[in-house]
Amino acid sequence: MDRTIIEYYDRLAPRYDVERFGNAYGRFLDAQERAIISRFLPRCSEAVLDLGCGTGRLTDLSTVGSDASLASIRLAARRFPEKLFVGADALALSFRENSFDAAFSFHVFMHLEVAAIRTIFGEVARVLKPGGVFVADVASRFRRRIHGPMLGRETSDWHGSTSLTQGEFGALGASAGLRLQRTVGVALMPIHRIPNKFRGRLASLDRYLAAIAPDCASYLVGCFVKE
Repeated sequence: MDRTIIEYYDRLAPRYDVERFGNAYGRFLDAQERAIISRFLPRCSEAVLDLGCGTGRLTDLSTVGSDASLASIRLAARRFPEKLFVGADALALSFRENSFDAAFSFHVFMHLEVAAIRTIFGEVARVLKPGGVFVADVASRFRRRIHGPMLGRETSDWHGSTSLTQGEFGALGASAGLRLQRTVGVALMPIHRIPNKFRGRLASLDRYLAAIAPDCASYLVGCFVKE
């Protein structure tokens, strides 16, 4: 993985949770992502990999966390001392073949070039057991094309620069033998800008609408199955 990305997250690690998920929007994303992971992961999963786990925000839903940022891994290990954490580049995972029943990866692919995403799909396919599930997100290209210029979000930098359509996402998984079983969206409406007392019901509505029209949401979440 690009050293620039790793070094960025090494520096950000002590502030990551507060800066990215301590505000209204971050808390909303966290709740939506947790609901999706819990719904898509097989209930019988015993070995689950949180790929690109960062400081461990979602690692309570897994058994193993892996990240290339060692500073982030150290914080995650303090957070969950009972879990296994491995400092590893997602492009070359250190796990054996057929090690995991399931894996998930959030807020990783949108920072990487398509060639790197394809390589990671291959690594995930290698470490998943047959029939294993991989849940991952990426920024929606359709949504970005509509709203990006208006919101000034177009960027040539690596941070959040990659977006895909459902078809492109599915094709990348298929190239590694991972079939896209289902796609849902995250963050279709600006729930975080709505008063707290109304947010609960609207969050449920957002999940419903984003599942019907994933491309219109900010993020696509794909549920892939190893053939």
